Amino acid sequence: MSHKNLLIPALIAGSIATPLAAKPEIKDNPEIFSRLVTTAVANEIREKCSTIEARKWNATMYVLGILRYAKSQGFTQAEIEAYRDIKTEQDRLRAATYAYLDENGVDRSKPETHCPLGEKEIASGSQVGKLIKSLK
Repeated sequence: MSHKNLLIPALIAGSIATPLAAKPEIKDNPEIFSRLVTTAVANEIREKCSTIEARKWNATMYVLGILRYAKSQGFTQAEIEAYRDIKTEQDRLRAATYAYLDENGVDRSKPETHCPLGEKEIASGSQVGKLIKSLK
C-alpha cells in the first residue's frame, strides 16, 4: 500500500475520533469584553463630566461594530441579548470599568475628577476618546 493510500484512512479516522470543539461562551471572548469596557468607560466619563458629551455617531457605530464582531465569531442575536442581561457579567463589566477609572486617577465620588481623564482620552486619540467630545 502506498503512502498516499495510508493517508486517506488516517485522515478519516482522525476526523471521526476528534470531537468538534464547543464554541466558547460569549463571556469568554476577550475582544468583546474589552470593547464593552471601552464603551462603559466613555459612558461613565460622559455621564459624570458636564463638559464632555458623547460623539453619538461614533458611539453608535462602535456599538454596532461590537455586534458585528460578535456575530462574526458565531454568536447569534439571541446569545448576544442574553449575555447583555446576565447580572454577573454586568458586575464584571462594572468592576473592569471602575478599575480603569481608578487606575487613571478618577475618584468616583467626585464627578469633576472624570473630566481630566476624558480630556486626556480625547487628546490621546484613544478609542475611549473617539467616543466622547469636549464642550470646552
